[in-house]
Amino acid sequence: MANCFAEKLTGVSSWMRIYLSLQTALALVGATVPHFSQFYFTVEPHDLIVKKGSKSLLNCSAYHGESTPNIQWKKDGNYLNFENSDRSLLANGSLYFNQVQHSKTAHPTDKGTYQCTATVDGFGTIVSRKADLDIAYLSKHFIKEPEDLVVYLGDTAMFSCEIEGVPHPKVRWIKAGRALAKADNIYQYDDGILEIYPVRFADFGAYSCEAKNMERSRTSRVASLRQNPNTNIEEGVAPEFVMRPKDHRADYGTTVVLHCGANGRDVKEETPTIKWLKDGVTIALANTKSARIKKVGSGSLQITTLKESDGGVYTCRAVNQEDSIDADTMLTVLVPPRFVKRPANVFAHTNSDVKFECNIYGEPNPRITWLKNGIVLFPSDYFQIVDGKDLKILGLVNSDDGIYQCFGENDLGNVQASAQLVILQPGALHADAKNLPTAPINLRAVLVSTRFVTLSWQPPAGSIPSDIIAYSVFWQEKGSERERVTNTTTTEANIQHLKPHTEYEYRVIAYNRFGASRQEARITVTTDQEVHVPSPPVNLRAVAMTPTSIKVNWNPPVESKGRISHYVLIYYEVGSDSEKEVSVYTTEHVLKKLKKFREYSLRVVAHNQNGPGMSTEEFVSKTFSDEPSAAPQNFTLEVSSATRIIVRWEPPALDNRNGIITGYKIRYKRRGTKQGKTVTTDGNRNNYALTELRKGTEYQVRISALTVNGSGPATSWEHVTTYRDDLSENQVPPRPARLSVKPRANSIIVTWAPPPSDSKILVRGYVLGYGKNLPDVYRSTFDANTHDYTIQNLQPVSEYVISIRAFNKEGEGEVKYETVTTMEETTEEPATPMMPPIGLKAIVLSPSTIVLTWADNTLGKSQKITDNRYYTVRYTPLPSHNRRPRQLNSTDLNAHVDGLKPNTQYEFSVKVIKGRRQSTWSMSVINTTQESAPGSEPRDLTPVAVEGNPLSVTLNWQPPQKPNGLITGYLIFYTTDSNQADRDWVLEGVVGDRLSTVISDLTPDTTYYFKVQARNRKGYGPMSETKIYKTPKMDRAAMTDSDEQGGLSMNIIIIIIAVAVGIIFCIVIIVVGVLLCKKRDAQRQDIRSYKSPNKPLKGMPKDVKPPDLWIHQPNHMEMGKMDKSQRSESNMSVATSTLRRSSRGSSDRLDEFPPGLDIMDKRRNSFVGESGYPSSGEERYQPAHQRSIVRPKPITIPVDAQPLQKEPVATVTALPNGHITQMIDPRDVGGHPMRPVYPRTQYNTQYTSTPRVNAGDIPQSSSSLMSPESPTQYDQQANTFAESTSGVVSSEALKVSLGRTPNPLRSFALPGPPSPGATPPRHIVKPQPNLSPYKKPTPPITTGPIKSRSPLPLITSKAPDVTLKAGKSGKEDNGMEKSLSTEELTAEMANLEGLMKDLNAITQQEFEC
Repeated sequence: MANCFAEKLTGVSSWMRIYLSLQTALALVGATVPHFSQFYFTVEPHDLIVKKGSKSLLNCSAYHGESTPNIQWKKDGNYLNFENSDRSLLANGSLYFNQVQHSKTAHPTDKGTYQCTATVDGFGTIVSRKADLDIAYLSKHFIKEPEDLVVYLGDTAMFSCEIEGVPHPKVRWIKAGRALAKADNIYQYDDGILEIYPVRFADFGAYSCEAKNMERSRTSRVASLRQNPNTNIEEGVAPEFVMRPKDHRADYGTTVVLHCGANGRDVKEETPTIKWLKDGVTIALANTKSARIKKVGSGSLQITTLKESDGGVYTCRAVNQEDSIDADTMLTVLVPPRFVKRPANVFAHTNSDVKFECNIYGEPNPRITWLKNGIVLFPSDYFQIVDGKDLKILGLVNSDDGIYQCFGENDLGNVQASAQLVILQPGALHADAKNLPTAPINLRAVLVSTRFVTLSWQPPAGSIPSDIIAYSVFWQEKGSERERVTNTTTTEANIQHLKPHTEYEYRVIAYNRFGASRQEARITVTTDQEVHVPSPPVNLRAVAMTPTSIKVNWNPPVESKGRISHYVLIYYEVGSDSEKEVSVYTTEHVLKKLKKFREYSLRVVAHNQNGPGMSTEEFVSKTFSDEPSAAPQNFTLEVSSATRIIVRWEPPALDNRNGIITGYKIRYKRRGTKQGKTVTTDGNRNNYALTELRKGTEYQVRISALTVNGSGPATSWEHVTTYRDDLSENQVPPRPARLSVKPRANSIIVTWAPPPSDSKILVRGYVLGYGKNLPDVYRSTFDANTHDYTIQNLQPVSEYVISIRAFNKEGEGEVKYETVTTMEETTEEPATPMMPPIGLKAIVLSPSTIVLTWADNTLGKSQKITDNRYYTVRYTPLPSHNRRPRQLNSTDLNAHVDGLKPNTQYEFSVKVIKGRRQSTWSMSVINTTQESAPGSEPRDLTPVAVEGNPLSVTLNWQPPQKPNGLITGYLIFYTTDSNQADRDWVLEGVVGDRLSTVISDLTPDTTYYFKVQARNRKGYGPMSETKIYKTPKMDRAAMTDSDEQGGLSMNIIIIIIAVAVGIIFCIVIIVVGVLLCKKRDAQRQDIRSYKSPNKPLKGMPKDVKPPDLWIHQPNHMEMGKMDKSQRSESNMSVATSTLRRSSRGSSDRLDEFPPGLDIMDKRRNSFVGESGYPSSGEERYQPAHQRSIVRPKPITIPVDAQPLQKEPVATVTALPNGHITQMIDPRDVGGHPMRPVYPRTQYNTQYTSTPRVNAGDIPQSSSSLMSPESPTQYDQQANTFAESTSGVVSSEALKVSLGRTPNPLRSFALPGPPSPGATPPRHIVKPQPNLSPYKKPTPPITTGPIKSRSPLPLITSKAPDVTLKAGKSGKEDNGMEKSLSTEELTAEMANLEGLMKDLNAITQQEFEC
């Protein structure tokens, strides 16, 4: 039982099976061991035929090893009630009839089908075979009675007597009121046939038959046999049948007689000769009485001890010199059911699938039914009848435990056999929970279709993949109690045979060497909905009507799923390469204009509003045969002697035969005469010798082909003249003129030509010899008219020596040899009309798995397979290098291809096969498997000493044989202690395109151990073999020479250099501090000299408008001293990395290091910490070179004269400057954004939308605002501009904002008036984050009422949108130049005032000493 449980996980490792066996064995300790119980019938009932009112008994008995079964009886499927009945149940279980009741009019009758059932409580029920109880009777009327006959003496007379009765009545013949006496020319057959041959004078008289069985007897009418009064027998009468053979259905092992008789006299007054052919070939009949097949009477064929091979078409041919006639009959050998394979007892676990095999043979094919505990099982989703015989139960539950019976029956009887299913209860293995794996992770459905789902998952977290030895995938339909299971060693599973639009629950469990995971991964998946198309039409039938027509009819589909619009009848000639279709609007159709005697395969597809539905099974029907429509081909005549002509021909073309050629009719006559003779040959011959001809006479010959329907057209008359003299026979014949051989796999076709005709030597026959590697091992003799022969049953690819020689009375002549080799045995593929699959897709699941899906046009929209077709997938890696493609078969529209190589491109194609037909390969599809970690170690690791540097070594190696992807780097491990763990070895990294590296600064006279490991994007491969290298010895004095010659040790030199650098750094700091203090004093003096712009300057008229705050600045202000370099951002530079960019953080990159290395080893080459930029073993970051940044001096602008504003406050924050790459200080945990060197508030009126403040909802570049969650972004930021509510920026100002011109910002003056009728400008104010990583965060610049300012809070960009509406512009006064209203001017000046004040505060803070 443990072994049965272990087999549950098919395909898993042998270790897993041992574990499961152990688990089951431990679970059964102390419990009752499950076992099979013997339960069977010792006696079963048999068919009975009884007389009405008689007593009868049906026997039945069963055995069970542990208890006595309870016997009950069924009649016609219903249990019998023995109360108030003449039937009774005996103690031994038999059914006793005290008086058999039967009435044709009254309902109660004992006639019927009986079965006994045996039941053991708590175990199960079995049902016996069926037994028919029939009532004896004899029909009142004869089916066929003897008829009057008038014959000549010597002819054949045959009478028939046939009547229906149970049991079959025996017939005896009566002549003149008394039983017919036996005679040597009288044959009485058991089937009621009387044959008299030849008819003698005493045979004339009155005949009748008497039929009798156990019920009664009946006598037929009287028929007379009289002599033909015409004593002059007509000459030249063609044969005419007295009795034609009729079709027979005979039981296996019995005797059958095929009756056939004919009369007719030819010119020689001879009666016809009867010949028999089977399937067109003459039967060689033996003349012995003990022969199994022999001719009896005038020509009837008797076959005793019938075999299955005796079935077929038999032809009775009556031949005389005038003509020949044929009559066909079909002999069917019936075989009662018998078991080829009986179902076997099975142990199984819940959730598993089980299959009971049952193979029953019989003729006709038995109908197989399955029963469980005496109840018939009907096919369902979980009980499936496979191939019409085997029972498959899916997702076992405890209630499936019981007795299952396979029951087969046909017309000759029925048989039954039972098997027991025992459901095993799973046991628990007490394992340490710490060692059990956790549940698999990331369970998902990667592919969902209407009838299959492909699942994928990852190994349990924290486990090494190699520790997981298997997975169990359970699934069940939601709401169903049945759960199924499949097992796999991979991380994918393809679940087939699901129902469309159905929700399924899946769970996956992992196994390691300690047991199964306590937790499980779960997922719920709903299959796709199937197109609502009709189911297949049912009861498809096709019957030939004529040689050129077939009538097809069917019933509508069970599920039409809408209104059936029409049907499509698809048919093709078997073996052809194309199909034909015809639309039908009823449930029957007659196909016309078909070929004669051809097989046609037909199927029907129903259509509704959604399209074509599922097709029916193919039904094959053959049209009737007909007379040949053409004469034989290649008809020739050859004169072989003075009295013999050899006729040669070939059969008509296949399309013109119209049936099986049963023979050839040869008609010949002397030239100038009307009377001729007819000879009929077998259908398998292609030559015939006309003998006993006249010397030197010209003959006319023609030939026609025969079928069972008659003779076809004859060839034209051919003329030939016989020799005047006979050939000599005083010496042996010369060697045959020609010997030709044509080899096949198992046969050789041999043809030869007679000796040269000028030899004048008579040839009486030929001797053909052949042997393997030797001549004349086997010899066959042929007559002189035979010139070809096929040697059968030879071995393929073998050399044979063929010999031929002619002989006569003098002996055998010279031999002619030929050596030939038979061909290799191959299977010929017939032409197919099937279309190849379409829509082939290859979906990559993993480095070793690809799922293929396709569609089949012949299945309709439903794409449901209902027949026995299957698909063959062909795949090969590219480039193929002439490698043989691999193939696998699938019975669904998908295939799960495993065992592929990682990172390899494969080409796939598929074809469909159905029986003997198949399609061509579909269009191919190409896809590449995913990468995986290297599958092998780097090769040929070799340490080589560096010339001139004994303490360095060069390591050379070759890439892994199985890189499984692009090698991105190599890790060099080396140590002086080979016993250390790998994590303790020294590690060096090398980029993937290098195959060597130099290890320096080694210790002299030390043994080093080296090994290398490759990696790609998916992980690390195995390590190479350890290589040993020992550095050379060095003299200690030589090692210290360089230190002593300098006078100072290396440590002292390092200390001196460090002190000097410190002193220089302090001096630089002092000098810089002094210069900055002097600059601050100069700025204070400039501020004192500044005058308010609100007051008019001296010498300036009052009507002149206030000066521009920027353009009209006094020359002595510090703003005028700023040069290009001080205001140009383009001159600023920050450190950049030369490494490739990455979107992942350093933590992601650190995960790529091999297991076992600590975090410090992982980050030793990092430029920044874990929140900064990542690095890898083979990548090096270059240090950033800081360059001085020239900053503008502070600007002081008086703002106390500005009026107060009562309008709402809008926050304005500077946006990033696109020309400064953002650099984040790793110590800045807050991740504050950096800001530009000076405020970047700019104005632009070229907007048509309503002005609004960006509250964070306007789409921006992901890099425009840095968040603390993404500190590793270092992509260059895009330029972003902040717009205010008024003002115009010139093109020059725009250039300044982009850092492309040295000119300073020209003006903060108010804009000019808009043009009349112009639309008020709309503006968007966008915040700008701080961009500098070296400055402290500053509050945003705001516009609003001027108050005594305290430190402003940092305002985020999540405020609600504020829509700023511009006032309506009225008509301007003539001659007045007014830019904007006073309120708007005041607001703009307040905005400017606040901006300059903040700028002044910022610059003072930055340059504070």
